[in-house]
Amino acid sequence: MAASEIEQWWIDKFQENLGPIRKVAGWTTQQLADELGVARQTVSNLETGKSPMTKLQYLALRTVFSAEIARREDRDLARIIKTLVDDPIEQRIRERRAQEQDGEAGADNAPVNTGCGNAADNATAEKRKPSAATLKASKTTATGKPTLSTAMQALAVITGALASGTAAGIITYLMFPDGGPNKR
Repeated sequence: MAASEIEQWWIDKFQENLGPIRKVAGWTTQQLADELGVARQTVSNLETGKSPMTKLQYLALRTVFSAEIARREDRDLARIIKTLVDDPIEQRIRERRAQEQDGEAGADNAPVNTGCGNAADNATAEKRKPSAATLKASKTTATGKPTLSTAMQALAVITGALASGTAAGIITYLMFPDGGPNKR
């Protein structure tokens, strides 16, 4: 399982839930667009799936929402992101790793015939699976797990910490040591 594949899962899942996340934050499409410095139509196209979300857009959105969570100490928003995006992706990663471990016990990359669909469908499904060479060539840790970019790791950790509320006060203090953005 390549790190880029995992990152794309995160991006896709975030895009799928962008509308509800924005609404929980209490923002209109225009307000989110203003926060990002983009046109309202850009946010609308991302929410409706008319435009695919890029990694840069994903990172910008996660950063904007993380800053809002810290600013307002909004654990509900953090929990929504964790519940709708992070938890399902982490579960998917665990399931994929289990499948790969099961696959290593059997024949490597042997086509799986489920008895459903035709040969062309099965061949298409096989093409989507990364080959053993691709898996080995992807960036991995010493344990063989793929590594995500530093930004993706940081955002996942920050969102998890904010969802638990443990780090919200510390991050707020670090961002606003004078007591907040409106206290001067």
